Amino acid sequence: MSLGTYRTLMLIVGDIVIFWIGLTIALFVRYGPVKFANEIPIHIFPFIIVFSIWVLIFYIAGLYEVRTTSNYQKTLKVAVSSMFAGGLVAMSLFYFVPALTITPKTNLVLTVLFTLLGLLGWRLFFTSASKHTSKIRIALLGSSPDIEELAHTIFSYPQLGYSIAARITDTQAGILSLIRDQKIDIVVAPREAHSNTALIGTLYEALHNRIRFIDASMFYEQILGKVPVSLISKIWFLENLAETEKTFFEGVKRILDIVLATVIGLGAIILFPLIAILIKIDSSGPIFIRQKRVGRYGKPFTIYKYRTMIALSSDGLAEENGAQWSQTNDTRVTRAGKILRSTRIDELPQIWNIIWGELSFIGPRPERPEFVESLRKEIPFYDVRHLIRPGLSGWAQINPPYYYASKEETLLKLQYDLFYIKNRDLGLDLAIVLKTLMVILSQQGR
Repeated sequence: MSLGTYRTLMLIVGDIVIFWIGLTIALFVRYGPVKFANEIPIHIFPFIIVFSIWVLIFYIAGLYEVRTTSNYQKTLKVAVSSMFAGGLVAMSLFYFVPALTITPKTNLVLTVLFTLLGLLGWRLFFTSASKHTSKIRIALLGSSPDIEELAHTIFSYPQLGYSIAARITDTQAGILSLIRDQKIDIVVAPREAHSNTALIGTLYEALHNRIRFIDASMFYEQILGKVPVSLISKIWFLENLAETEKTFFEGVKRILDIVLATVIGLGAIILFPLIAILIKIDSSGPIFIRQKRVGRYGKPFTIYKYRTMIALSSDGLAEENGAQWSQTNDTRVTRAGKILRSTRIDELPQIWNIIWGELSFIGPRPERPEFVESLRKEIPFYDVRHLIRPGLSGWAQINPPYYYASKEETLLKLQYDLFYIKNRDLGLDLAIVLKTLMVILSQQGR
């Protein structure tokens, strides 16, 4: 289990403890020292449900992510908004679900208040302690853009539990004494260092110093949640993409896709007249647009979306001179289109692509053939993302910058896509679904 996983579990356990302390204090304040003990059994079952939902809301809001919890002011803002949302959800449950009803509702209000105060204290302590506790000391070998990004991330987020004690470029001299003098715990090295017999021999001698040797691409993936293209070669794919082990997962995922797409599709049919009127009133042109996309194994297919831009072609596209990426504050987007895009309603027609098997709910977002032709020439291993069925949302779409509109950003998207292809399972898919909801609610991406 990685340090990041331990850290997340500690936060979750700590939050749950605070939830129950908040409830206990609320009941004590409400009923006094004599009667409050009699009230605890009545509240246990309803609040087990409520607290489970609160943990889920915290996860969706990013309260277990380093980029949120490393900054206490950001943690404060997110925690307050999350508790407000959690309180509203709990209130709805207590009013509309008879099995969970408790009285009076003042107990819930007091629990939210005391829990929020406890959480702010607990998170302040955790943030401060994470910065100042002893760190696992790392010797980082090599120099490349991905190595530099890894070093910058470790330096910027001491909450990860690591510190870089040494940067090594010369792998021939003085490494053993450096490991001993700097009390190195982990040596992180790129794959080319594995063939350096002198280096490996030196590190073997250092085993008595209880060091651990980690491949840089593996460590980068663990810390940043993406695969460093500059640190891998073709052998990485042969060692890590075990597609035969994903057969059962893919089968279950396909069944879930069909069931969910059918249910959502029925709702989409009900919404269609309202959406169609909104599009037509706002601007002239078709209701839907058609676009070619590259699917699994490089096979092209057509996706349909509600039109959100001015129509300049017979397909309803806002393009006169070939394919182009959408940009921030794109002037081609209509007023109705801004609403459809911000809520992702414009993507609803792709439900039918999911039913036909051309798309999944979760997977690498499919690109247009015009872009793919140039990207596969300029970005190493780009075609690997076509090994699996593309999706409506994916691991890249829930990580900054959320929307990728250049060749440079597409390289970053590929790194996230490779991480998903390697690690995909039902748990990761569920996490992406939940985080996608947060991206939509927070109006991130475009």
